[in-house]
Amino acid sequence: MANVMTYAQALEIALTAIGDGNAEATERIKALMSQLAKRGSRGSLTRTQKLNEEIKAVLLDILGEAGEFITMADIREDERVAEYSVQKVGALLGQLVKAGEVQKNVFKKRTFYAVKGVDFVAPEAVAEDEAE
Repeated sequence: MANVMTYAQALEIALTAIGDGNAEATERIKALMSQLAKRGSRGSLTRTQKLNEEIKAVLLDILGEAGEFITMADIREDERVAEYSVQKVGALLGQLVKAGEVQKNVFKKRTFYAVKGVDFVAPEAVAEDEAE
């Protein structure tokens, strides 16, 4: 991805280009830069973000308790996440995978999830071991 210029960087360049030639424009650019700094400094999470973090912790707990690769259906059987949509749980699992906290494996068009460090065992291999 190309190096993208932020609004703050663009305003810095504009402020340098104008210099002291136009006091009113300089003042307005500085005001815009101040607004951008305030907007970017909001460190608190929104209510939805806090809820998503709680759900992610529950998902990690479910996967940790399972100790093996499980499907989305298995995860949603747990009453702690049953109330959330498949899309929401899937999106949060995707975030956990991207963050490296959860591993994902697709086997015969079925997606399995587990916490990091769990070895994947194909479902047919599990059934063969139990039959012996």
